[in-house]
Amino acid sequence: MCQGKFKKLYIIMRYPNNPNLLKYISLSIVGTSAGWVLYQVKKTREILETAVDTSVLNLKPVIPEEGSMPEEFVDLQSFYPYNKSNIFKNTWDSLKFAYARRLVRLASSKDKTDRVKAVRHLVKIRNLNQWHYSLLANMIDSKTAIGLARSDDVDKRLLLEPPLRYHNYNRTMLISAMREFLINLHETSQHPCLGFFLSKVFVYEHDNSHIVDNDSSALELSKFIQSESDVLPKCLESLLHHASLEKYAKDIVNFNGLPLLMEIHHRYKNNVDITIKLCQILSFMSFDRSVLEPMHKSGWIGILSEWMKHADVRVSIPAARALANLDSDNEHLYSRRLYLLHPMRRTLTDQNIDVVFIHGLLGGVFYTWRQRNKSQNILSIIGKKEKKDSLQLNSQLPKDSGQKFPLKFFRNMKENPESEELCKDYEIVWDDIPINTNFGAEGPYTCPGFTYETKQDKTGCYTYCWPKDWLPEDCRNIRVIGINYETSLSMWASICPTEKVKFTLEERSDDLLKKLLDAGLGQRPIVWVTHSMGGLIVKNILSKAFDCDNLAVKNVCLNTRGIVFYSTPHNGSRLANLSQATALLLWPSVEVRELRENSPQLRKIHEKFLKIVQAVPMKIVTFVETKSTVVTAMKLNFLLVEPNSGNPGVGEYYEVPQDHLGICKPLTKHSFLYQKVLHILKDVLKENET
Repeated sequence: MCQGKFKKLYIIMRYPNNPNLLKYISLSIVGTSAGWVLYQVKKTREILETAVDTSVLNLKPVIPEEGSMPEEFVDLQSFYPYNKSNIFKNTWDSLKFAYARRLVRLASSKDKTDRVKAVRHLVKIRNLNQWHYSLLANMIDSKTAIGLARSDDVDKRLLLEPPLRYHNYNRTMLISAMREFLINLHETSQHPCLGFFLSKVFVYEHDNSHIVDNDSSALELSKFIQSESDVLPKCLESLLHHASLEKYAKDIVNFNGLPLLMEIHHRYKNNVDITIKLCQILSFMSFDRSVLEPMHKSGWIGILSEWMKHADVRVSIPAARALANLDSDNEHLYSRRLYLLHPMRRTLTDQNIDVVFIHGLLGGVFYTWRQRNKSQNILSIIGKKEKKDSLQLNSQLPKDSGQKFPLKFFRNMKENPESEELCKDYEIVWDDIPINTNFGAEGPYTCPGFTYETKQDKTGCYTYCWPKDWLPEDCRNIRVIGINYETSLSMWASICPTEKVKFTLEERSDDLLKKLLDAGLGQRPIVWVTHSMGGLIVKNILSKAFDCDNLAVKNVCLNTRGIVFYSTPHNGSRLANLSQATALLLWPSVEVRELRENSPQLRKIHEKFLKIVQAVPMKIVTFVETKSTVVTAMKLNFLLVEPNSGNPGVGEYYEVPQDHLGICKPLTKHSFLYQKVLHILKDVLKENET
């Protein structure tokens, strides 16, 4: 082609006054190019027709009678790659397909930049033929599939469809297959919990070997489970516990458990409880990245991608963690006790700060950080000129001054151009306003009237995890991690024989510190948001990191820029001071015993924390409850964290009229409990930029 261009240029220079010659040369070049393109299209068609297995299209080989064309055959010709009546469309589709194939090859490159860029462009390809998508899905390797699954708006046809190997099994056959699968797992691991489950559930009248001393309780229990409820959810629950022990997760792959779980998912798609268990099992398995290839071949990558958009956070959050762990281009690992709340997908921007949420006793990622149930929301509006004390905004106006306005009224004021100046003279008081503070409290307690509309949540829907749904909308370039750990009130609670009975505060801090380091914590500024006992754990983690000689560990403390305490009992809780008789009856857990009021251990941790705050500049914000919490089991009200225990003696201190459970659950985005956290994050981001 280059020689032809030079020849053309030579002729033009030699014969500048011969327009016909130029015309003929141009036509010959265009004709030659068109012929070459058509030749390549024809050769590509011949190759694909001989190479592609048309069975992947799942077309029924039935020829309908004339005049009775079924609906599924109306667009049959559109599946064929080259519609002769529209040669230009076919040529364009072929070029797009060739481009997509090129991107697939680049996506498996050794260079990370090329891989990420190729996946990003592959997601943008749209409107290919069905057979194109089928062929591309089979060409895409497991690493590329993970990248696609973690991208926004990926066409699910680019991901492999799950092969249903058990679709011909009836219910009895499927349960039998599950039983054999669990037996194989037990024989390999010898896990006592799994063996106990098998001995109690899968007992039949002809199987007398499981009945000891003529005790037929196991047989009766087996009959009850299989008659009153489906045994498959019980099997999944046992398997979930088995998979949670990281050393056993790989066994599920080795005994072909993934196709069996896929069949259960296929039959119980609309059962949320089963979906939650399946997603958690896959999430636990993702700790071992060697399971990526079998997960890809069994079709689970596409399912996990769909689950990330699930309305239930108990499905979407574990699905996001599973894909993040399996992504080889993500160097961090989110282990059993950590969840990645944001960004759940791949992003082009870097995260500037880490925000870590850690709950308290009997809490959890899916429960502690919910939005508080909404009641009638009335806004308090006062004039700037009348404001004297930020803590007594509502009391500055007479009772009948009309200071209560619905949101609709304020919106009408804003939309009226003549009211713009009037809006600037008013402030909107946040919900959950504190009733008492210390001298270090800075607020803000209000929002200017003309900016209030922009601070509303876009969806207006209830959120089950406000760190996941609200913070990324209002504060960009942050990574949000949720810590999840198990606690109990009593040692009577069931435990797994293969695990340690209970973690002490020291052991739990060591365990979480190690897992946070695996997730890359300490490499950028950190803000901790804690509730109740979670604050004690964070203080102990910072103490251990501060004393460590390893720089990577020490940076967890040195890079801490802020801590938010929601009702943390720095000096213990009076509720944990059980009498000797009560303690013998309830057999309190390790966690409860460590929360006793005036505990020497808690005092030691806090004294060390105060020294760290003097050495490492950080913002400290404390919210403390003022309302009693109803303990349902005893029908009594308790003030779980009193002000003298909840006040750390440093930073900003706010007493909020909420109970222990509601103190960390903002009513809306307009709550002071949320806006103060957002205010801290924006300050840290601004300091980090400078």
